[in-house]
Amino acid sequence: MINFNNYIRAIRARGNYTFTFQQAIKELNISEDSLKCGMYKLKKKGEVVSPVKGFYIVIPPEYQILGCLPAEELIPLLMEHWNIEYYACLLSAALYYGAAHQKPQVFQVMTIKQLRPLVCGKVRINFLYKKSLTNVPLRKITVKTGYLHVSTPEATVMDLLMYVHQAGGLNHVATVLSELIESVDLDKMLEILRGSKEKAWIQRLGYILEHIDPLESEKRDKLIALVFDFLKTQHFGLIPLASELSTIDMPKNNRNQKNRWNIIENTTIESDI
Repeated sequence: MINFNNYIRAIRARGNYTFTFQQAIKELNISEDSLKCGMYKLKKKGEVVSPVKGFYIVIPPEYQILGCLPAEELIPLLMEHWNIEYYACLLSAALYYGAAHQKPQVFQVMTIKQLRPLVCGKVRINFLYKKSLTNVPLRKITVKTGYLHVSTPEATVMDLLMYVHQAGGLNHVATVLSELIESVDLDKMLEILRGSKEKAWIQRLGYILEHIDPLESEKRDKLIALVFDFLKTQHFGLIPLASELSTIDMPKNNRNQKNRWNIIENTTIESDI
């Protein structure tokens, strides 16, 4: 009789957390039905979970109450299995720089494929889509299961302004920026600005920076100057602060010192900090 507990212990003894359905059939030399039966029993005991079809993860005792590995440990394994480029983004990335304000309930991951949200036990993961991740600067964060790819502070700033709705709205973005700018390198931020084909997020960034009051006010002022000096060399049009809100009866001033970001103020910025 097959001892499936011995099998998952052997998986962990090799320093691994995962195995596939076909791998287990081959290594145990059993039928599909026998493996399904064995895995069902291990799932019921909370020792194994299958976040996606045909892919199994061995859950250490300390995580069995969670019903899965933590998202930051699950993602490197899952993305290696799928062979997909990715990085932790938005509020999940900001968390690594002490700027999430509060721990997000959903882990956010940027990929080059459109994927459905994933629920694994108590762990929730949302996937965002970007056509290419080639030029996005990343950091590797060491986790128990390997390395987690995370957007740099500068790339995180860009994503927060480009995916405002997924980041909790403009006010929440402003709150996160109040803390995130402490980690921003000005030279690297300039590289992000120069590499971006879109200007609207840069205009909104400049505007929001002028309407927050972070602890690092000197750093904020330097960042405002950087963004403004960059935009002076660019052609950019008049845009609403909140793209989803009406601009009817809102003042549409041409760019000048008072409205140097060329923003239609169709909402207000209220940071929680």
